[in-house]
Amino acid sequence: MIKAVRSAMHYFLHNMKLKYKFIITNMILVLVPTVVLFVFLYGRLSHIIEVNAIESERAIVNQTESTLEATANQLIHVMDTITSSTFLSKAIYTPDIKEYLSDRKNDEEAREFFSSVNAVIDREFIKAVKIYFPEQEYDTEDYGNSGIIAPITDVVGSHWHGIFDGSPKTTSLFCPSFYLTSYEIENLGDMAYIRKFTNFANPEGTCAYIAIYFSREHLQNILYQNLTSMNSVYYIVNSRDCIVAASSPVLAGTYFMGYETIQQTIGDTQEFAMAQILGESLYMGYREIGQTDWRLVSVIPEDSVFTESQRVLFNTMYLYLFFAVLACSVALALSGSIARRLSKVVEKMNQYRDKMPVKFENNEDQDEIGQLVGNYNMMVDRINDLMAEQTETAEKLKVSEVKALQAQINPHFLYNMLDMINWLAKSGQQEKVSVAIQTLSKFYKLTLSKKNITIPIGEELRHVSLYVELQNMRFENKIDFIIDVPDEIMDYEIPKLVLQPIVENSILHGIFEKESKAGNIVIMAWMEGGDIIFTVSDTGMGIRPERLEMILDGTEESERGSNIGIYNTHMRLKYLYGENYGLHFESDYGQGTEVQVRIPAVPQRV
Repeated sequence: MIKAVRSAMHYFLHNMKLKYKFIITNMILVLVPTVVLFVFLYGRLSHIIEVNAIESERAIVNQTESTLEATANQLIHVMDTITSSTFLSKAIYTPDIKEYLSDRKNDEEAREFFSSVNAVIDREFIKAVKIYFPEQEYDTEDYGNSGIIAPITDVVGSHWHGIFDGSPKTTSLFCPSFYLTSYEIENLGDMAYIRKFTNFANPEGTCAYIAIYFSREHLQNILYQNLTSMNSVYYIVNSRDCIVAASSPVLAGTYFMGYETIQQTIGDTQEFAMAQILGESLYMGYREIGQTDWRLVSVIPEDSVFTESQRVLFNTMYLYLFFAVLACSVALALSGSIARRLSKVVEKMNQYRDKMPVKFENNEDQDEIGQLVGNYNMMVDRINDLMAEQTETAEKLKVSEVKALQAQINPHFLYNMLDMINWLAKSGQQEKVSVAIQTLSKFYKLTLSKKNITIPIGEELRHVSLYVELQNMRFENKIDFIIDVPDEIMDYEIPKLVLQPIVENSILHGIFEKESKAGNIVIMAWMEGGDIIFTVSDTGMGIRPERLEMILDGTEESERGSNIGIYNTHMRLKYLYGENYGLHFESDYGQGTEVQVRIPAVPQRV
């Protein structure tokens, strides 16, 4: 048995053809882990996905809670601004309100007050403001108040007035549509925040009320925009068991649970608990909305979470299988390519061992075998025509140096992107991993789609845009990116990956060195004589003066590593176009950096 294993290993390592080695290796490394993962870990993965779904929902509920609290605080702040007015305080606390409002000595204070009230009415969220006094008639056009002051008799029959009237200790109230009169809903707003004021000069008299009318649609949009699935629902219930707003009124009615019942069923506001409503199993959680009597309720049917976990598992399986097939296909193509070209090299060398050697034609490969063929062709050229070979070799060397420098940049970028995708995968953000891989695929598809070392400027700008998009996915959209390049120069040529290393340097060594980790990058370009000038400006940390001279000679080092990408870009431009071309840095430490790129204006070759 041991002898058979040793024999098989020797055959595999020394005698088996390369293409079969690649196939077997990939099957072991890809297919076997896939089978193990889905056979033995299916239940565990389902649980993990389910837990992640609940954690994700908890985070979204927290975000929705913060947004709703900010909305409520906005209304309270507007109310505090209105009630802090000297004019209103005197009007409310005077023995004769009507006489005070009619006194022209108060004109200036009145105009200032009504102007400030009108300023907070944006017609989008805050629809109207009303001040209800106990008097029967007022001149509603005085001081430009535009009907802000109204008699309390207009709302005596409303549900909210009945609540205030029946609960003397109630001083403020967030009112759903149910509390308002039809006139208020149609002409003022379908929700309101109302505060009661007692006239201390006449405490036995009728109270005054300030009402801020706002849009329920605004609250519904907040709830709807944060939904994780169409089967889930958010709704707000107040202490009187009224639904204030809901992402779906139908689902809110189906899964409704009373204000006190929610707390008794779920308990801690930070947890999600299983509940049964109409025989359906649900995950339910709630949050208290500060300074209101609202509770935000989140309901997710258990079937939705289970379906989502199944979908993620099967998508992952399909992805594994896809890459398994792709790996095997690549292995077969790669091994065939290697074996075929090696055989041709040996055949050529044996065929012309005693004769004049013959070159391989149309060799453009850059791997080890391609280099072997290239070296063979180089020797042939030297034997056939030494002088002609010197000129041709000089040109090839120039292109080879450019491609070698360029090859140092592409892995540098790829390592960063793979690190980001690894980070996304570890944090469980599966959808973002997919988007990142697709975006990275687009980037390298653009980079590798042509074998030329130059591309149109428009394609280079697309490279940079994809790079910034990937960085924003990793760093929460903290980079504002602007391209201001005239259309007429988009079809001119530029070497591949000239602008991307500069933008990468602006992000890593400029913007991310700031405390805020946020900033702007602007790319501009224009024609200057027979050249094209680019500027890449950022609002990053800038570069100290003593470092500027070292950046372009390849000796500059930073905490985040060397600037090899910048140095290579500068050298590529000089190899291709001469000493008058390349990069130039200007920086104001603490303010930002501007990099100027100069290339000759060469129209795109068809």
